[in-house]
Amino acid sequence: MQNEGLTLKGHYKFTIRDAETGEVKRVYDYENLIPTVARAMIANNLTDSTPTNAMRINYTALGTGVTAPANADIKLETESFRKEVSSETNASNIAYFTAFYTAAEVSGTFREAGVFCDATGVADSGVLFSRVAINITKSVTESLTVDYAITIS
Repeated sequence: MQNEGLTLKGHYKFTIRDAETGEVKRVYDYENLIPTVARAMIANNLTDSTPTNAMRINYTALGTGVTAPANADIKLETESFRKEVSSETNASNIAYFTAFYTAAEVSGTFREAGVFCDATGVADSGVLFSRVAINITKSVTESLTVDYAITIS
């Protein structure tokens, strides 16, 4: 008998660009935590004909919280700004999501980020699918692209 296991591995890429020229200034890569609430949502969607939440990732968020991500997380510690996912696709068991933060929308130093399923534009809404500790500063002359990939293997 073959022992099969399922692994979810998430990866964030944050790209800071000069808002005027589009030149890449900085790129940050981070691995993430997929908390218990996200794994419970997956199980609910697999077993319930009317699941509690839609499992589609539709928002990203930035925050200033400094507490390390933990399995018990249900939201960012201190959410500052959230943005709807602008593109999504999948290939070879990898789901890809992108959100674009313009220069004028938000600036500051961010210590956490997350992606949410079944969310709205309201802070802390939806189901936290992933949370990551970061250290990124974005000015009002820079844009930010957040790319998130989840590999299912």
